[in-house]
Amino acid sequence: MISAARQPAVDSRQYVFSYVIRSAEDVPADFPIPEPERLRTGLFLPRDGPDWFGRRAYPPRILLLEGDAILVLTHPRYNEPPLRLALSGIVSYEIGHIFLIGWIRLVTAQSAIHLPYNTGLDRSVSEFLDSFLHEYLADGLEWGNGAAVTFGPPLDIKFGNCLSAALRPNEHLCATWFSPPYQELRRWGPFRVSTDAAGHLVAYTDRRVLWITDHCNGRYERYGSAVSTAPTRGVTGAQCDQDGDKSTLTISLQFGASWSLPFPSERYADAESFAREVETAVSRGTSPRHQSEAAQI
Repeated sequence: MISAARQPAVDSRQYVFSYVIRSAEDVPADFPIPEPERLRTGLFLPRDGPDWFGRRAYPPRILLLEGDAILVLTHPRYNEPPLRLALSGIVSYEIGHIFLIGWIRLVTAQSAIHLPYNTGLDRSVSEFLDSFLHEYLADGLEWGNGAAVTFGPPLDIKFGNCLSAALRPNEHLCATWFSPPYQELRRWGPFRVSTDAAGHLVAYTDRRVLWITDHCNGRYERYGSAVSTAPTRGVTGAQCDQDGDKSTLTISLQFGASWSLPFPSERYADAESFAREVETAVSRGTSPRHQSEAAQI
């Protein structure tokens, strides 16, 4: 049922700032929402600024958290139907940025919803995502305060900062694997040229598995990063494959989804050990650290 019509005082297509929606009264008057009584919290994302020809890449949107689902609404003038995603059906979500270009990506078994925004508005986005995470990662694993099992070289400044920013209060690391950015030779006609390849960090916590990378929109981005999250209950396995001088770590998720992370084969041993740690955790229904501690008893 749609809430009672109100006379719009302002066209929300002209809004330039995002903000957190704490009640139905915070929703713009020209942006009716279905079943406002179900609203827990929400986020208003303004439309893109105009380019040289006055065109805009995306419309204003509202994300509403309803406890067991997230509702994505587009401004009525764009005639896009509401989209409701059950939290249990979201395989993973991604938050990323390249300079001022940011995005939220919600992945289900059937589709991937891409929601761009301006990163100058990050504070409101972060506050909303904290509330979303609290519901999305419910029923995580219990875990103590022991040190995490680490595989690969120490984190560099960029990935270390990304991991610190991604972790929530009282969230505990169980195991991490890191493959830093590197240069690889590629054939270009009769020549071989050196190109930058992205780095990858996988962190398994008591609540979720995190994939942090600077591979964004199909290429390495020195000044960009993307952080993907899947709940621990949705992780179904991990494995490594090797093909010549290239290898791949695959994290398998529910509904047949997966993350595939390419890395140089010289780091294969670390990745394989991490995959075994995750596999054992999945088979026992516990965190990787639980397995390591149990092996010492």
